[in-house]
Amino acid sequence: MTDRNFWPEYLEQHRHPVNRALHVTGTAAATALLAVGLLRRDRRALLAAPLVGYGAAWLGHFLVERNRPKTLEAPVASLLSDYRLLGLALSGRLAREYRRYGIPDQPGIVVRNTAIQKTAARPAMIQEAVTPSSPERSARRCEEPSSYPP
Repeated sequence: MTDRNFWPEYLEQHRHPVNRALHVTGTAAATALLAVGLLRRDRRALLAAPLVGYGAAWLGHFLVERNRPKTLEAPVASLLSDYRLLGLALSGRLAREYRRYGIPDQPGIVVRNTAIQKTAARPAMIQEAVTPSSPERSARRCEEPSSYPP
């Protein structure tokens, strides 16, 4: 997986609003605990920071989204993406980011991207939203186009 494709795949794994809320809350709480731990030299706060942050995020993945967190595959990119998600959510620009990549920001909808014409800039795509039927219910991911927008 390239860095260019990490962010869209990260968004795909965070489609459920509850999972995103757990990530935003966990990341903000972990950051606050880290700051308090450093300022007060409190080891308990420093130890609690990753437990709170990852605990909330992993609950979202395992219980809500029912997928495997990217943290184990790419810990640094995953952490940076958690902060990017937090910033976009707090600034109200997260829905626009999902639209930018053609990813529905809600579970239960599958988007099929089909490249119809290649230009020098990027391929033009047709996006077809479908409600998953029985064979597609287990397919939680979008079919990946050949490249994502920059």
